[in-house]
Amino acid sequence: MKALSVLLLILGLGFGQLSQAKTISLTTTDWAPFYGSKLDDGGFIAVIVRESLKASGYDSNLEFISWGDALEQVKSGQKDILVGAYFSEERNQDYHFSLPIYSVLTGIIKKEGLPLDFYNSFEMLDEYKIGKIDQSVVSKSFDAYPFKNLTGFIGVDDGLKALDAGTIDLYVDSFAVAKNVATDIGIDPASLKLLQPPIEENQLYVLVSKNIPGAIELRDAFNKGFVQIQVNGTYDKILSRFNQN
Repeated sequence: MKALSVLLLILGLGFGQLSQAKTISLTTTDWAPFYGSKLDDGGFIAVIVRESLKASGYDSNLEFISWGDALEQVKSGQKDILVGAYFSEERNQDYHFSLPIYSVLTGIIKKEGLPLDFYNSFEMLDEYKIGKIDQSVVSKSFDAYPFKNLTGFIGVDDGLKALDAGTIDLYVDSFAVAKNVATDIGIDPASLKLLQPPIEENQLYVLVSKNIPGAIELRDAFNKGFVQIQVNGTYDKILSRFNQN
């Protein structure tokens, strides 16, 4: 009986090690300077996620695809984790949310020359043609407002090209992301201006698919690892390395 107990203990430890040895599949879209396929190690948010998983014993690999595809692949369980997303009640039905890992200021961006610098209501903005990334969350109040001329784009580059061409008047996103992408696609970032006030400071989360085995355990393991890298100084070192302090 004692031998059987020891064997079960060994097997249990073995299965635990096997589960933690699993490589976690991550996905997201290009959203520099936070994460992107052209950034060192995928960007600082990608490194934070990878190091958090590593601290809990998991390896991981990250694939950059369109935002809509990333959401769908994690929702269906084709991928395990979506890197870097805002919270919404709708998303909460399909994904397990981690602890918040970073905060991002979201605002309304115009091209220099548009005679609009301030706004005091969404009704005022509704007089303009607005763009954003398709299926993206902006804020609870913004997303609930029935804008007449709101266009979703596959990526930030598509939205900025439309803004530059005059197809839309305003583009909603992180100003840091917009300036970074503008530089990459040949648009002068100095020509982009942020309307005041910004819409909201949003928390970034990791989203774990509810359609994979052990989803809650994976979410909890990520959270544990994330807390650990904050305590041991790894988190601050990552921010310093990417000049995000």
